[in-house]
Amino acid sequence: MLGSRFTSLLSIKSERTEPERVLFAQTIGASSSAEVLVSGEGYSAAVMTVKASYDASATAGVRVRWLYSPDGTTFDSPEDAEDANNSADLTFSAGATRTRTVLIPLLQKYTKVQIVNLDGSASVTVDAWKTLIR
Repeated sequence: MLGSRFTSLLSIKSERTEPERVLFAQTIGASSSAEVLVSGEGYSAAVMTVKASYDASATAGVRVRWLYSPDGTTFDSPEDAEDANNSADLTFSAGATRTRTVLIPLLQKYTKVQIVNLDGSASVTVDAWKTLIR
């Protein structure tokens, strides 16, 4: 009996959308951010892959932060999102390019993903892809 239950569990497959490029060579100014709105109706998670190309004079990196909203207009504050650990930093090295993939649970109908340039003086060039998972 246990064998048939185990076999049934193995046959469960997640469904994924094709990766969608949501930012293409986007320049994000010093201490600024770019945003992507994810409407995840029917999906349980978003996978964001972010590639950041840092200027040789950069002194800080990029943060991926996500904010939730039930209605698409009232979102978590950035401070509360970070307090809840709803962020992930890419590694940093001046003049280098870094890529990080982040799994974001879709807890509300709307999720705003912010790509934040933590550097106060240099811009950063970013590419990002979004994949949704059922």
